[in-house]
Amino acid sequence: MYWFLNLAIAVETHSQSPKFHLAQAPIKIAHEVKVDDEIGGTIHIDPYDRPIAGKKSRVWIALTRRGGEIVPYSSCNCQMEIQSLSDRNLKFTPDRSFSFLDRFLEQFLGLPSVSVVFPQVGRYALKLTGTAKNGSDFQPFELVFTTNVSRGS
Repeated sequence: MYWFLNLAIAVETHSQSPKFHLAQAPIKIAHEVKVDDEIGGTIHIDPYDRPIAGKKSRVWIALTRRGGEIVPYSSCNCQMEIQSLSDRNLKFTPDRSFSFLDRFLEQFLGLPSVSVVFPQVGRYALKLTGTAKNGSDFQPFELVFTTNVSRGS
C-alpha cells in the first residue's frame, strides 16, 4: 500500500511576514506502508526515498498498532536485515550510528533510524522483525519493504 502526499507550497518572502500559497507544480512524496497482523510500519529513506549506490542513506520506519497508536522502539526488540534482490548473496545489517537529528527523532518521537550504504545499484528488500519487550503485548511481526537503488549523477 502506498500513501501519496501532494505538497504544493510556495513562500513569499518580500514582506515582513512570509505568506504561504499553492505553487504551480506539486511535489509528490510516497511512503510505503506494510502491515503484519496488528503492527504496521511506514518507511522513509533519506534522501527523498531514492537511495544512491555507494552513498549514505538514512532509513526510518514508524511503527503503529491497528488504529494508529504509535509503537515506540523502546517497547520492541527490532532487527533489520537488508538483502539485494538482484544478488541473493548480498545481505547485511545496517549501521546504527547517529546524527543530532537522529537522536532528536529517537528521543522525542521514539523513531530511531539506521544508516545504510547500499553497495550497488539494484532492488533491495529491507526486512524489519520485532517482538514485544518491556511489558508490551503485541505479537511478533515481520515487515518487508523494497526500494530501488540508483546510480549517482
